Amino acid sequence: MKRLLLLLMLMIGTEANAFIPNFMGSLVFHGLKLHFTESVPEQIEVTAIGTGKTREAAIENALIAAVQEAIGVLVVSDQTVDNSRVVRDLAATYSSGVVNEYKIIECRETTPVRCRIQAKVSPWNFQRKLMGDSSTIVISGSDMLAQYQSSKNTLIQRQKLTKYYLSQIQQSGLEVKILELKVVPSTNDKVTLVIDYRVQWNPEFKKSMISFLEKLEKDTNGRKTNNNQVYIQWGPTGWNENRVFINAYDPSFQKMMMNYMYAPLRVSIDELGTCDRFEVNNGLFAIDWLGFRQQKVLTVEPDKLKNLSKLSMTTECKGV
Repeated sequence: MKRLLLLLMLMIGTEANAFIPNFMGSLVFHGLKLHFTESVPEQIEVTAIGTGKTREAAIENALIAAVQEAIGVLVVSDQTVDNSRVVRDLAATYSSGVVNEYKIIECRETTPVRCRIQAKVSPWNFQRKLMGDSSTIVISGSDMLAQYQSSKNTLIQRQKLTKYYLSQIQQSGLEVKILELKVVPSTNDKVTLVIDYRVQWNPEFKKSMISFLEKLEKDTNGRKTNNNQVYIQWGPTGWNENRVFINAYDPSFQKMMMNYMYAPLRVSIDELGTCDRFEVNNGLFAIDWLGFRQQKVLTVEPDKLKNLSKLSMTTECKGV
């Protein structure tokens, strides 16, 4: 009977821990202030690079880099060299259990080994781990100063989260699909290649992006007021479909969003070191809706194609 009661208590305790509510507000850890609001997503997708003496070490460092990048959007205190060090230390300490899942994009067997991964990091798992640390201070209060500080932190974090998501569009959000690759017959000393390709959104990233934008619209009361408003549409609209209205409340925030949305589309062929830039009239969000298809003609030296069995096209130009 005692064993049964003990087992029931353990089960109840386990279930209670599983449903611990997320803390909304600010935490301070070694002088670093982190803020948590409803705008913070359940998980943040991060593409990160790590190096190490071995493949395993490179992957581990890439995971720490991914956690560090995800934690960065939670920081609302001034970024100093010391704060950056604290964020790195936090990422190294709490990377275990904070990454929900990850996949290896590539590992190059160089010296050191260099691995690129795509990871899904949970800010809320990180928060729970952080609150279990005795060094963490919970900031609370209901007076007017506390309300001002909370609203200020919320605006800072909103901008950081938005900038993060928009900055990831060309790094992780868009994919290039080669439709046809032809080597043109010729007696010339150089080789002519004709490449037909299409650019499209990564479905998983697009779903995550839209979920964030819809939450941002709700948080900024975008349907009812107009304060430095940004309009984003990614498909044909019906009643409240495929579009959001976001109030930036700040001209610089509005400008930042517009710059990312209408940034030139970059398409590169990694193996040949090429990079093309295209102006997309209706912005990057309209690529799936209106389509983006191109044909590229390349003339290259035959030696560049030696031992090359395929070409890789991405929307991330090196050094651009």
